[in-house]
Amino acid sequence: MSLKIMVLGGAGDIGSGVVEALCSMNIDTIVVGDLRYDAAKTVSESMKSSGCNCEAAKVNAIDIESLRESSRGVDVVVNTIGPFYKLGFPVARNLVRLGLNFVDVCDDYDAAEKILGLGSEAEGSRVTGINGLGWTPGLSNLLALHGSKSFGEVSAIDIYWVGSAADSKGLAVVMHLFHALIGRAPMYLGGSLSLVEAGSGGIEVQFPQPVGRLTLFYTGHPEPLTLPRYIKVRDRVTVRGGLIPPWQNSFAKFLLKALNINNDDKAEKLARAIHRIEGIFRAGGLSISALRVDIYGDSGKLSYIAIDRMRRLTGIPAALGAVKIARGRIAGPGIYPPEALIRDTGEFLEELGRMGIRVTEVREP
Repeated sequence: MSLKIMVLGGAGDIGSGVVEALCSMNIDTIVVGDLRYDAAKTVSESMKSSGCNCEAAKVNAIDIESLRESSRGVDVVVNTIGPFYKLGFPVARNLVRLGLNFVDVCDDYDAAEKILGLGSEAEGSRVTGINGLGWTPGLSNLLALHGSKSFGEVSAIDIYWVGSAADSKGLAVVMHLFHALIGRAPMYLGGSLSLVEAGSGGIEVQFPQPVGRLTLFYTGHPEPLTLPRYIKVRDRVTVRGGLIPPWQNSFAKFLLKALNINNDDKAEKLARAIHRIEGIFRAGGLSISALRVDIYGDSGKLSYIAIDRMRRLTGIPAALGAVKIARGRIAGPGIYPPEALIRDTGEFLEELGRMGIRVTEVREP
């Protein structure tokens, strides 16, 4: 069976990571779809030099006719165009209306709810979509599901992420960070959904070196919304995150407070200003990101830790999910989070391992 997969935003940092992962999986045809055709062409030519059958396409994913024209013959689309709180829903809606199966790496909780809300329309169009199959959400969800299988009862799932300006680039990344740190963020606390102040709730979390011990804060991600729907959790599901080096957390929170950044319009203006000088923030940083998922159950605690480049932690899970859909190994139709559709987590983690993503497991009584 010949497979053709399109990556929207394929010329970007995360999108090109998906393209590279798909190339390593020997997909028959990969389309690098991007509004910036020259950049898409550069990525596709680079992949061709590595023996990959890759082509470039100029596409405006918000314009349904542009998307229709560029996606002819495509089996599955991977959407990496951010920020998702702004662009995730309109792109997903167009994909559903065109009858295109898809994976996205949506990391904004409000956009995730809207995209999941397209489920009935997707079923009617016979579309299968996996919402939020990247790093966090995505790998975080599947590690939570995997660990929960070790317990008769799960009391809590705590997710921690660490990003670095030296490990990611692009305006969408900065916009997402500020969006996740303003307003109120959903957390599952005391057995029900609650809203907490984003950027509050700081606790110290230990990672292996070179990340080390960091203070991380509540951030607005989708996992607390979806995990309790598919895993029976008695008490809580939380997401906390932060940046390395740690001074960037304090600086970001200072800017948001000092400039009274309390909505997305203000946050976008600030993000654009920071983006213009982001090279300053990369200087001296570590080109790695990290994820830790702690699952507490009736017989102890289980932790999973992964450290790698953000584009690999995000791109490889998304690529694997797209191939599973294309090969009919994901039950559909409809739109669901990863933990609802990828139930064989052991197999998925083995596939990640073969592609170089190492996940460390730590058990405590």
